[in-house]
Amino acid sequence: MEDDRPRTDARLNDPLGIGIVGAGRFAAFCVGAFDGLPEARVVAVMDMDRMRAEAIAPRGAAAYADLDALLDDPAVDIVHVATPPYLHGRVTQRAVERGKHVFVEKPLATTLDDARAALDAAERAGVRVSIDYVLRHHPLHRLAIELTHSGALGALQHFTLENFASSESLPPDHWFWDPALSGGIHVEHGVHFFDLCLALAGRGPDHVSGGTQRRSDGRVDRASAFLLFGDAMAATFYHAFNRTTTERTTIRLAFERGHATIEGWIPTRLEVEGTAKPERLEKVRTLFGSGIRERVSTVVERPDRQDDYRLAIRAGMSNLVAAIVRNEPLEVTAEDGLRSLDVALRAS
Repeated sequence: MEDDRPRTDARLNDPLGIGIVGAGRFAAFCVGAFDGLPEARVVAVMDMDRMRAEAIAPRGAAAYADLDALLDDPAVDIVHVATPPYLHGRVTQRAVERGKHVFVEKPLATTLDDARAALDAAERAGVRVSIDYVLRHHPLHRLAIELTHSGALGALQHFTLENFASSESLPPDHWFWDPALSGGIHVEHGVHFFDLCLALAGRGPDHVSGGTQRRSDGRVDRASAFLLFGDAMAATFYHAFNRTTTERTTIRLAFERGHATIEGWIPTRLEVEGTAKPERLEKVRTLFGSGIRERVSTVVERPDRQDDYRLAIRAGMSNLVAAIVRNEPLEVTAEDGLRSLDVALRAS
């Protein structure tokens, strides 16, 4: 899917136009995140309820109630798919078939067939597709990935996720609870963490298993998964959407020579403890400061989670624009989206 052709149209020096499909609360948040991007701007918003599209569209942007109308808009270069998950694959496919690049919210699709159809269409059209995996773009996760890949604390042996989330904003008739619309917890939400785990591991798992638990009314609100990467590494995941006001997300990484703990769904704290390999100590100092000793004990905090959330979304879009305009490599590829979706479906 890598298109080696640089952008050569008459608008080469103009910001690329973003057309957002879906005008929910998260789409409105993304409009703010994209605001100020020098290389791209929101030029159109589409929702079946045109008034919702008009409500979040920036000044001067078009508002549509029909997808074809947005895809026909010559000002739209990138389609940002922010619909409920069951539409992601189909909207992506229609967009790429019209020659549009796509920035799709997770998951890439809710079925492998829809995902592959979209990617095949993008390959034929020679356009780029990236997934809004914000965790990959967050500074604390970037530090964790660099630390892991450096081997400074030895090999990563275990990844653990515990995600306790509130369901107060998810009434019983919300699409989240309908697996035909959301794909279920592992597909709708878990793909974020599966993708991060695969990025840390540097490859896909050899074994995936999982299970779910239900409320008395039948809603599936808890899900777990277990991944094996040969004899080298294991990973466990637990999601619970049954909290009220108390939410907590914790990722623990166990290395041969230490541990790292990341706190927060959009993380605010990274703690690293361990003994660095002497030959990799300079790399650790590059990551965490020149005062780091061989015995590592450090904490990095980023308390402004909302700003970091916006910056992570912006970073994903900026990377896609760089891939389109300057042929830079995508940090999150369509194949990454397919891989994490495959794991999520197997866990389900």
